[in-house]
Amino acid sequence: MDERIFSCCFTGYRPQKFPFPVDRRNPAYIEFENSLFTAVLELAKEGCRTFYSGMAMGFDIIAAECVLLAAKSRNFGDIKLVCALPFKAQAATFTPDWKSRYDGILSRAYEIILISDKYYRNCYFDRNRFMVDNSDCVVTWFDGSPGGTENTLNYAKSIGRKIINLNTEYENDRSDNC
Repeated sequence: MDERIFSCCFTGYRPQKFPFPVDRRNPAYIEFENSLFTAVLELAKEGCRTFYSGMAMGFDIIAAECVLLAAKSRNFGDIKLVCALPFKAQAATFTPDWKSRYDGILSRAYEIILISDKYYRNCYFDRNRFMVDNSDCVVTWFDGSPGGTENTLNYAKSIGRKIINLNTEYENDRSDNC
């Protein structure tokens, strides 16, 4: 039986924008992380083989770690994590913990795509557009707050991408499973 091979990208908040502490001792965070890992597993079972992460602190890095864990734990050896970096020095201002996680993920990624050598005003926007353009669906945790995640979801919706919002408390027309 032929499986539909498709791709997915992630968009979400930086740690400080979540309405709960991004800390494994926090029950709300644990619930979020479990739902993200479950979503990655379900997408892999459905045939998703390429996952794009923009590698920002917070949601992007956590999602990338979930992809790598799913590939290892469930024998989805053909899963590819593609890290789309907006510019070379993206992690220069990361805290030591986030930088360490970032470096560890990059060392295990299938591919690293660099949007630009240097920072420029729209590099994050261009990185997000690249990921959405190359994906069939977008996984997010979104609560309606304005910003980059909202802009990325609006773009994804405008070009017909399916959106999986892991924030079950936020109801709008964006929840549309792949």
